[in-house]
Amino acid sequence: MGYSFSKSEGFSEGNTKQKRFYIKNFLSKKIILILFSSLLLYFMLKDVQFSEIIFSIKTANLTLLFIAFSLHAIGLTISAFRWKLLLKSLNVNSNIFYLIKSYLVATFFNHFIPSTIGGDSVRAYDSYKLGKNKSKGLVVIMIDRFLGLLALLVFVVFSTFLSIEISSLIPDLTLWLAFFSLAAIGVLIFLLWPPVKTFYKLSYSSNKILSKIGTLFLKIGNSFAQFSNKKKVLIKALGLSLLLQANVVFYYYLISVALGFDIHIFNFSLIIPLTIFIMMIPISVNGIGLRENVLFFFFSFFGIAKTQAIAFAWIEFGMLLLLGIIGGIVYAFRK
Repeated sequence: MGYSFSKSEGFSEGNTKQKRFYIKNFLSKKIILILFSSLLLYFMLKDVQFSEIIFSIKTANLTLLFIAFSLHAIGLTISAFRWKLLLKSLNVNSNIFYLIKSYLVATFFNHFIPSTIGGDSVRAYDSYKLGKNKSKGLVVIMIDRFLGLLALLVFVVFSTFLSIEISSLIPDLTLWLAFFSLAAIGVLIFLLWPPVKTFYKLSYSSNKILSKIGTLFLKIGNSFAQFSNKKKVLIKALGLSLLLQANVVFYYYLISVALGFDIHIFNFSLIIPLTIFIMMIPISVNGIGLRENVLFFFFSFFGIAKTQAIAFAWIEFGMLLLLGIIGGIVYAFRK
């Protein structure tokens, strides 16, 4: 009896220490991100008049801003249909409104966890609940995310030729495009034709490290293999991703028009995908500080003042916060 109590107490103590370690690690990373965001924001704001930023926001066209915000509803619907299409290809039934609500909850969590990891975790869990299969839930979100990134890359490549005036000013843009294009092709080949047999042999390697790597990639390969004969589904999903990206570009363009910017929409089709790519780097809290600097870097090519660029960034961030609040309300009422 005494031994049993001592043993369970030991396990409890071990779990508590592990939880404390994870919490401490999470908080330390969060503090670093907050400091870095604050530093970026400080250098952005140190030589500007705060009143000028507020003036730009106050004088923005409210009708256009309302239309821009309403485009989130279209974006959520397109995203949900893409997700539903991928789930259906794996014989998982879903309700479009359930998926839209899941996206809203994901947006809520993205405000607290770096990059899109928090939101993707929510959607992976919801996919698992629908299909009662962890591997299906995870692989659907991974493919969904990859198709979104591929659509971003396609926009950047084509927009490079449509907006030559700005693409020529971005350092080493061609080199970066070549690198990411090759990476995308590699992932696409892995997605459509995963070398499962090779990973299977590697998993039985006498070398422990190679064996672990082989086992890991074998699980991933087997998951992706579910889509190897569903190329039509992937093409349709990519089409929806391109439509979604066009909606995102138009959303940012409307905010710029509301603020009186004179920038052609073709330039936005290059600026926005590049901005989104950069903001995916988990070095700030929800893109704060990074968003302002990146947008000003691009807008400065068109003579946009720093105060106007900051006003643009804060309006866009405010809309994301509002969407996150809606997601938080949805999360509070869901089971």
